[in-house]
Amino acid sequence: MLIIEDADYEDAVQQLRSAGFRDWAWSYGSIDPKLYKGRLREGIYRRIVREYSNLDRNSTRFLFPPDRQNMASPPEQEYTELSPEHQYPTKVVLLPSSFTHIRIKSAPDGALTRDGNILYPDSSLLLRSFVQTLVREPVAGTWTSSLCMWAISYVYGELILDDDVLDSCGDEEAKAWFNERIRRFSGGIDGVTCTKRLGRVGYDEALARRGPA
Repeated sequence: MLIIEDADYEDAVQQLRSAGFRDWAWSYGSIDPKLYKGRLREGIYRRIVREYSNLDRNSTRFLFPPDRQNMASPPEQEYTELSPEHQYPTKVVLLPSSFTHIRIKSAPDGALTRDGNILYPDSSLLLRSFVQTLVREPVAGTWTSSLCMWAISYVYGELILDDDVLDSCGDEEAKAWFNERIRRFSGGIDGVTCTKRLGRVGYDEALARRGPA
């Protein structure tokens, strides 16, 4: 997933298309709808589309060009049973900064680290982005569960962030959700549960800990 400033978003979309990236026509959470055959699997597909609908509306999804396509391992989701021989193509997803709540101009000093042409948010900014995005999702499901896992189990727990990491955030709804989730004022959550690796995201931990270049 790549976050693009709103003003540059359409230009970024067109640049990828011009470079041979092909539009991923269906939901972020699904594979080709034609593979969901049978009433049970069709029901799974409808649920996936519903749960990812807001992400799908606010993103543009691409397949890598055929000559640069590396086949990825199937994600651990229910629909992996749909076609055992099916391989999952590598995707790239563009998200506008307004959707993810990460903006270059308003990011705190030192919160972004440059590596080539990519800016990486530090752990506190990434956590804030996950939580602010989650609390505005209209439908609970797999996508919101992923955001919750990334925020609590991975960023907050695995990187051992302080409980007050979001105190400077002006988003009261996000702060309230986070404080309740980590049980900040009711004894806290145990470290084993918090840091258990339930999954990973495309996030460079070394860059998160490194200061600005």
